[in-house]
Amino acid sequence: MQRTREAILDAAVDLFDAGWFDEVTLGDVAARAAVSQQTVVNHFGSKIGLYLAGVSERFVPEVVALRARAVPGDVASIVATAVDDYERTGDGAFRIIVLAERLEELRQIVEGGHRSHRAWVERVFAPQLTGLRGRRRERTVVLLAAALDVSLWKRLRRDEGLDEDATAEHLRVLVDGVLATVAA
Repeated sequence: MQRTREAILDAAVDLFDAGWFDEVTLGDVAARAAVSQQTVVNHFGSKIGLYLAGVSERFVPEVVALRARAVPGDVASIVATAVDDYERTGDGAFRIIVLAERLEELRQIVEGGHRSHRAWVERVFAPQLTGLRGRRRERTVVLLAAALDVSLWKRLRRDEGLDEDATAEHLRVLVDGVLATVAA
């Protein structure tokens, strides 16, 4: 039973990672997992149930593991960690954000992702944030979170066509700029 569930989840993650939610059918997932469509429904209830299980059981733990590599206070490590994360999960994360505009069930995931990203920024930049209070601290956290947001990575990497190294360099310039205004 558990092996079947895992096979279905593996198939779903592969398919959803390669395309948009509305492009993937339960039949596609069933075929990839070598089970019937009814078996998929029996395990996950619906396509959105399957998608949410993939996000919570596979996507979120992967992001948490990737983000744990950042060395607090080390800007190069922080930027490299964010870029490495987005190189692996960024396209899927961006699709989730876009889909949340159309699928109410995904809004909580996106909101949770924003909270997690902000908490990560506060943790890894804790040395730089020490001593900042009130609006100054809040502005700095918001700017750092924005500078390292998946949407900006997508803009640089996919829309502007920058390679991974150039994307990291651009993000580093932005982060350094935010930190320079704090030091001033």
